[in-house]
Amino acid sequence: MVETLIFTVVTVVVVLILFLMAGKKYSSFIEENKADFQFLFMAPASLSLMDKLRLHERMQSRMMQLQQKISILYPSQPVIPYTRMYIAQIISFIFVCFLGGGILGLLGGGDVRLVVLGIIVACLIPFLMVKKLDEKTDKRKKDIIFELPEFASKVALLVNAGETVQNAIIRCSEMKEEDDNPLYLELNDAVTKLKNGESFNHVMEELSKRCGVQELAILTTTILLNYRRGGSELSLALREISGDLWEKRKVISRTRGEEASSKLIFPMVLIFVAVLLVIAYPALMIFG
Repeated sequence: MVETLIFTVVTVVVVLILFLMAGKKYSSFIEENKADFQFLFMAPASLSLMDKLRLHERMQSRMMQLQQKISILYPSQPVIPYTRMYIAQIISFIFVCFLGGGILGLLGGGDVRLVVLGIIVACLIPFLMVKKLDEKTDKRKKDIIFELPEFASKVALLVNAGETVQNAIIRCSEMKEEDDNPLYLELNDAVTKLKNGESFNHVMEELSKRCGVQELAILTTTILLNYRRGGSELSLALREISGDLWEKRKVISRTRGEEASSKLIFPMVLIFVAVLLVIAYPALMIFG
């Protein structure tokens, strides 16, 4: 009981001190970058702790990796502020786990096991959140690669029919305007910039950077090298790239099929056990 009470009181005191140190210093920053985040009420304390510990300086390489993933996953968001808020959210989760473990421990008559459980969950939070970010980044890249061969084939077909490459890209984007695939979301943004008079070269380079996919970078580079020539040369180059991309699409489809099959194994085992119990229980009752 005493250990649980001490742990809870210390956690509460630390959080209150951090809130007092933060004051209203981070109010405008939180208001500007509050989208997509939870536990915003804990953000001032978390941001204050980040600055006091100078996490950006102490974990510079980790921060750079995190910023790179966030820039790919959320290209429309300012990278550095979003990264700060993302780390603040991780710290906020940790504080909530500490407080939750302590409070549950006190309600459970001072059960230290609940405190330990809260600490274990708090230690796992950073790894789980970073892993989730990795999974989202990987899924986004695969979604883009999955749609690339169809896009490249359509552009090649339109160019071969006499359309300019810029108009071909605009038409392909407009065909999938309502599609929520990240490739077409980025293409819609690129097309808007082209219609507003921005340089084609600049828009294509920006598109490649925002997507962060090597296959798209190769495609945009090929387009930029050949688009002034147009005609059969560009069409042929796009068809060659499209052939390689179709093979990668097959690999992704196969991988996703295997992942879906593996996810079904556990529910099938549960159903088998349930059916076995339903059949076996009456037999056991008869023999019992």
